[in-house]
Amino acid sequence: MGFMSKIIGSAAVAALLFSGCATTGGAGKVDGGDSNVAYGDAKAVETVTADFGSTDLQATAEMMAQSLLEVRYIAKAQQPPKVRLMEVRNQSYEHIDTRAITEKIRSKLLKSGSVRFVADSANLGQVNEARDFLETSTKKKNVKAMTDFDYVITGTVRSIKKANANVQDNYYSIMLQLVDPQSSEILWEDEKEIRKVSKKPSLGW
Repeated sequence: MGFMSKIIGSAAVAALLFSGCATTGGAGKVDGGDSNVAYGDAKAVETVTADFGSTDLQATAEMMAQSLLEVRYIAKAQQPPKVRLMEVRNQSYEHIDTRAITEKIRSKLLKSGSVRFVADSANLGQVNEARDFLETSTKKKNVKAMTDFDYVITGTVRSIKKANANVQDNYYSIMLQLVDPQSSEILWEDEKEIRKVSKKPSLGW
């Protein structure tokens, strides 16, 4: 009977130790338990679908920003010109956040130090509220500074989608322009073309 008691006691101690180890290990987990979410590389090529995606946005912004920095109205300006972002019209068949494209271009241009930007229509209301709150005797001068810019950036996004029994072909054309607001002269224009082809999945398009 004493021998059996020792066996039972040893088994209880082992179970207790195992339970403690399991609890300690669980408390230290940082992977969110059963979550299926994981961080990926934001710069990695995204090919989940043939629709316009993050890789297309990044490639478009990179190409357009570089092209703009090389145009003589910016590259050879005596001082960084002031630019205002206008609406980039989405004339494609799908929802494309064109504002995300222009904001990414603006970020890259600002980092270069070669271009200055004034508030665009999306946040001009907030800027006006802040200006009115800090209203001073120089208000008119401040208003002029806000509405005084050298160029505007505008453009369009178009797409063509075709599919047959086996293949889907998505074509995108992103066209941007640098315009002189005084003369309406187009000073620069460039296009980013993207073609994405995908095979038909088993459940259809």
